[in-house]
Amino acid sequence: MLSLAIPFLVYELTASETWLGLAAVAANAPAIVASPLGGVWADRFSKRGMMLISLGLQMGLAAGLYVASQNDVLTLGSLLFFAAATGFASQLNLSAYQSFVAEIVPPRQIAPAYRLNAIQFNASRAIGPAIAGFVLAEWGPATAFLINGIAYLPLFFVLAFIRTRPLDRVPSKKSILHDLAEGARVSWVDRRLRIALVCVSTCSLFGMSIQPLMAAIAKDIFHTDEQGLGLLVSAMGISAVITAVAAVWLAEEMTRSTMVRVGLVFYGLGMWVVAASDVFAIGLAGFAIAGFAHVLVNVSVTTSIQVHVSESLRGRVTSLQLMAIIVSLPLGAQVGGLLAETIGLAAVVGLYGTALVLFAAWGTIRLDGLRDLD
Repeated sequence: MLSLAIPFLVYELTASETWLGLAAVAANAPAIVASPLGGVWADRFSKRGMMLISLGLQMGLAAGLYVASQNDVLTLGSLLFFAAATGFASQLNLSAYQSFVAEIVPPRQIAPAYRLNAIQFNASRAIGPAIAGFVLAEWGPATAFLINGIAYLPLFFVLAFIRTRPLDRVPSKKSILHDLAEGARVSWVDRRLRIALVCVSTCSLFGMSIQPLMAAIAKDIFHTDEQGLGLLVSAMGISAVITAVAAVWLAEEMTRSTMVRVGLVFYGLGMWVVAASDVFAIGLAGFAIAGFAHVLVNVSVTTSIQVHVSESLRGRVTSLQLMAIIVSLPLGAQVGGLLAETIGLAAVVGLYGTALVLFAAWGTIRLDGLRDLD
């Protein structure tokens, strides 16, 4: 909900795709520090404790957004501040959470657990924007921020009762920089991890980066309102949920490398469909295709990383995966926003789709069909 409400307000204040890109940078840039720091802490300390602290920060920031919006004192500067602070807290949480999944299932169930995790993650991406679009249209952004803050409460109760399996964790006595460097070295030396991180970065740079520009896409290309914006984002999310469920079966029938190659091609196809028409129904179809493709790529890559990484480095390598997204997404959004001022949003969407298809071809020809992911 927050990821839709803040860009919506930024676009309402500026009517600028460039500022939408800057808002994405503000939300993700602090995570360049938060994600690797969270990864090191996740390998050193209690992931449960990290998640409780970061969730508390996120609730406090959501409350601040609600109060400021309710009193009509939100400015462009304050929106960017809240986006940056929330991004920092969120990435601390994600670094702990993504590696925490492996602690609540037996080792033999790590791969299916991460596929199940993808289902709930994509379900939230489907439900959240749909609710946010409706709430923004009916009650405004203040209510969206209030609901966002309350939505963190269930996880507090889950964390209070969930059981974890015991791990032989040996606390590192090295510096944080040393631990970060070790995680980066292992990720680079291990070809399986390196290719997985390259796939994540490319998908984020040319695929996920379109999401921060959705407010402009909804208004400028499809000429729709807040509810239409929520539906466009939800079309991607609902398709992602269905695909995530299907991925449980697909994982038994297809290799991870095949799923990634197919996903990249369909990602590009979906973006071409979005770029080809200003008809709202066609836009929904294009984003649904993109949602299907997004899950094929990211579930496969995430599963590959979690299967191949050692327990002692899980937090740090997971944080590098998140960093690959964090750095690439706002960069793609910023470049896309700047290009849109010159060539138009539709052309940018089509151009990014072409880049994804070309990467799939390059991986097939030059990286042995991405088989290291298997």
